[in-house]
Amino acid sequence: MDGSSVTRAPASPTRAIVADGAFCGQVAALLMCDPEPIQDAFLGEPVEEVLEMVRWAIRHEQDEGFDAARALPNWARRRGRGAWRADRGDGQRRNGDGRA
Repeated sequence: MDGSSVTRAPASPTRAIVADGAFCGQVAALLMCDPEPIQDAFLGEPVEEVLEMVRWAIRHEQDEGFDAARALPNWARRRGRGAWRADRGDGQRRNGDGRA
């Protein structure tokens, strides 16, 4: 055997990098919003996906009524991401208002 997996392709190296608190803080600063909702949305998520959602938020920041601090956690909640992941390491799930 050559050591390569026969069951699945190797994971993309960029998908293996996940958002930590410092990265979420930088995202919050870029979007000019509080870090807590950004951490709720993205902590532990693949950086590649976080960056795509940040690009989306930047494209919409001039839309009337758009608020990244509300839109991004709503996106994460609907998709079971970030603080709402079923496989969170701390065993907690967030309720609808973001509290554990």
